Amino acid sequence: MPSSFLWTPSRPLFFSILTWVGMLCFLCTAYAEEEEEIGIPKAEFSYELDPYYSDVSYNIPLTNKPMPTITSNSEAVIYRELLKASLVPQYLLLEASVYPMPVLGTYMKSHMADTYAQGQLSPDFNVIESFTAGFQEPWALSAFFGNVTQLKRPNVKRKGASYGYTGYVLSAGTKHIKSNTLIDDQWGELEWKIKGRIDQPDEQVSWSFRAGTKFHQNREINNVYFFNLHRNNTDLRATYLAWLENTNFDFRLHFLRNCSRLVRSELVAGKKLPLSDHRFVPTLSLGFIWTSPDEYAGLLKDSNANKFTLVIRPSIEF
Repeated sequence: MPSSFLWTPSRPLFFSILTWVGMLCFLCTAYAEEEEEIGIPKAEFSYELDPYYSDVSYNIPLTNKPMPTITSNSEAVIYRELLKASLVPQYLLLEASVYPMPVLGTYMKSHMADTYAQGQLSPDFNVIESFTAGFQEPWALSAFFGNVTQLKRPNVKRKGASYGYTGYVLSAGTKHIKSNTLIDDQWGELEWKIKGRIDQPDEQVSWSFRAGTKFHQNREINNVYFFNLHRNNTDLRATYLAWLENTNFDFRLHFLRNCSRLVRSELVAGKKLPLSDHRFVPTLSLGFIWTSPDEYAGLLKDSNANKFTLVIRPSIEF
């Protein structure tokens, strides 16, 4: 079926979604504040700051059941138990996220054209694009419906906030990024995800698996299915150059919704170098993004040649 006949979110529907999410947030917040007095889980804010992904979120319990706990050293066991607990949503997590480096890339290309042009080291390589690539939108609003589980290591009494999440995520935004150019587009995304984070003073491990579909109001941006694997490990106890510790990995594939043809793949891997007696960890990630001209249609479609973009992603974790 041609992509022009696929359902795409209209402007009224987009703002209706935001209105309903806002009303749901208000009602669930009132419920959480009322029930907090009798000792059930309470609503709480959290935030994360990163050059490539920063967010603020609001976690709202939807029932009076205490948060379950999974105690294990095995990630496979944690995955299995999270899947068992994913059938009936018991939490709502609202999140607003922004991607600073991709936003910087679009700003430099549109407002600092001379500086951006100096980064064009060859016809197919712009170093500024390499430092800011990997995100197809500048920001997003999301609502997660699912379950949250506390994660614990056996016989470990170190303090830290460690949680696992399983459920469905509805996301929306109003802009699309193509080669550091902002394009008007109202998009919506529905995904199922399982993710977790173990956060201890000397060890942080996070992982996620996501699969879903993305719709675009702009008919020159084709609708896709996608899946994504991610893992990030920081271990201050590991030897300095341990191969499997202090690494990160991100893999993503996009397939056209109308014919399941692969049109985008991303692979980024990195190594961390923890510094003794310091509270920050420098990280350097390298990878590539491959895109097919069929990712877009109409005026946005490039020539028949496939495109490879080198990804260079330095970062610092605190």
